[in-house]
Amino acid sequence: MKRTKKLYGFILALLIIFLSIFIVVAPTFFSKDIARASVDEVIDFDLLLEGESKIELVFFGYSGCAKICTPRLQDLSKYYNSLNSQMRDKLSVVFLDISQPEDKNLPKDFAAHFHEDFKGIYLSNDNLRVYTKAFQVYFAQSLFDPQEFNHSSNLYLITKNKGIKKLRYIYNAYPFDFKQITLDIKDLMNESI
Repeated sequence: MKRTKKLYGFILALLIIFLSIFIVVAPTFFSKDIARASVDEVIDFDLLLEGESKIELVFFGYSGCAKICTPRLQDLSKYYNSLNSQMRDKLSVVFLDISQPEDKNLPKDFAAHFHEDFKGIYLSNDNLRVYTKAFQVYFAQSLFDPQEFNHSSNLYLITKNKGIKKLRYIYNAYPFDFKQITLDIKDLMNESI
């Protein structure tokens, strides 16, 4: 009887793990031809587009994430370095940490590791709830390691024009289509952002 309960518990744990993996990975199978979604939604978040930048690429993840965040942030760094100075002056890259580390400077240090211009932001409990809901970010703590999270890995492009912030595009396929992102940024720059 105890063996049967242990077996059912093990099977249930495996199902939960596979379901978590499926939720994170499945969208990439169904979005191969859909590299981005066009959005035109006003957002009013204090932590985003607070500087001189008029366009921001936003990525949600956690400090120390090797499987998802590191390769994407490395790609973003290469992309950012490939841009001309006019585009870099208008663009910033922001990393929002979903893990709420004890050291509140860790997100800043993690983002700066990939590029000195990247901003890393610690999210308080309230901000974490509000931002992840608004951007429809999925995340869950790993069953095996409380230091790791399963999370979605979309890239968001937001703009600020005359003080109004808008979510404009969601890039949901990896590797990111940087040619399309560049075209989108140039189009947005032509809108007098």
